[in-house]
Amino acid sequence: MSSTNPQDRAEPAEIQREYLVERTENRVHFRANLNAQAHGQFLWCLHECSRLGYEDVVLDLSECERAYQNGVLPLIASVDELRRAGNDASAILPTDNYLQRLFLNANWAHLLEPDRYGESNTYHPVHVPARRFSGPEEQQRLVNETLDVLLRSIPSFQRDDLNALEWSINEITDNVLNHADCDLGGILQVNTFERDRKVAVGVVDSGRGILASLREGHPSLKDDVAAISKALEAGVTRGSDEGQGNGLAGALRIATRSGGQLEVTSGGAQVRYSLDGPTPYERPRHLSFRGTFVYLEIDLDSELEISDALAMGGRPHRPIDIIETLYETEDGNAIALQLRSEKVGFGSRLAGRQIRTKCLNLLDAAPTKPLLLDWDGVPVISSSFADELVGKLFAALGPLAFSTRIRNVGMRRVVYDLIDKAIMQRAGQTLGGTGSDSPAPTYSPNDESS
Repeated sequence: MSSTNPQDRAEPAEIQREYLVERTENRVHFRANLNAQAHGQFLWCLHECSRLGYEDVVLDLSECERAYQNGVLPLIASVDELRRAGNDASAILPTDNYLQRLFLNANWAHLLEPDRYGESNTYHPVHVPARRFSGPEEQQRLVNETLDVLLRSIPSFQRDDLNALEWSINEITDNVLNHADCDLGGILQVNTFERDRKVAVGVVDSGRGILASLREGHPSLKDDVAAISKALEAGVTRGSDEGQGNGLAGALRIATRSGGQLEVTSGGAQVRYSLDGPTPYERPRHLSFRGTFVYLEIDLDSELEISDALAMGGRPHRPIDIIETLYETEDGNAIALQLRSEKVGFGSRLAGRQIRTKCLNLLDAAPTKPLLLDWDGVPVISSSFADELVGKLFAALGPLAFSTRIRNVGMRRVVYDLIDKAIMQRAGQTLGGTGSDSPAPTYSPNDESS
């Protein structure tokens, strides 16, 4: 899944309306683009299949040329609802090799037809495949996995951006658990785009929708556009016991202030918000989407101040973030990275580059604190990994900053020797000599494994 491929992103707002979906008996053919428009046309085909008495539907994606998150995730939720009603659905994947791999690796194929396509276990260095969550533990695991991918994949990640994404993803996924009333929970997918420096987040559920949820506390609401607009007002929730109602409102402020967008689809309405304001679109009620889809896009090159974006009642608000909860030491005096927990492995330059990016982002996030690289439990590393992570980290920081801000602890002798060699070689290149006069890095090798 390439980070620059437009198939991983939501389509632009100014799309040309065209027939993208056709039906032959109970077979639904997807042509060209599988986007939000295609999903709306699929709902019409589904309505017709139901009217004609078909109990199963075939999703024929063989001619599909492009697939967008804001088309596929709602499609999966609609298929979930179809099965919940006692019917069934099968999926024929695109014949295009790249797009077929995308459906498999992004976990779309599995979610469309779990009995036929296995769950994707492929590691994605810059994306989080579509995953279900149905409780707080699964939700938190997916949020942490997402933030870990962001730290490793995007250089110069500002802490405010990380904080904003963490807060937004937590709030949007928490809305599913608290308001959707869906036994399947929700689905989260996150894509990063290093070249454009953007992050796209999609969260979908096949629950009761925003209108049905908000009517509990606001019975005067008449339609889905009004319900979506109401949900995006600060302080609006279905009841006083169900939170403060700042989740979608805060995500909207974060997205638009960064120069990104927020798109909400629920029931018979889709509303897209940008700096230019909302753009609503309504479908006939019999083509309503049973559920809610939220698409959030944040531009990482903006001068976003999260405390201002989340100002509640005029007062700046800065939530606790993942740096504090997962990476700060107990005394708060340092940042610690447990290398054995990194999923990328220790045998390639690519893995070393990703962890180095993460280290630099952690150093930037806490500029006054040292970073402890804990090698405990790492039996061996490759020379290329040692050079890409620690050698190039030394070159990037310089001898003085490296020696004052980086602490390597818990190393076995073989790891110690490889890292020592990598630093000495980089020191020689950096200082224009052999490196023998460079400051000795601070090491704490594991005596028991030396």
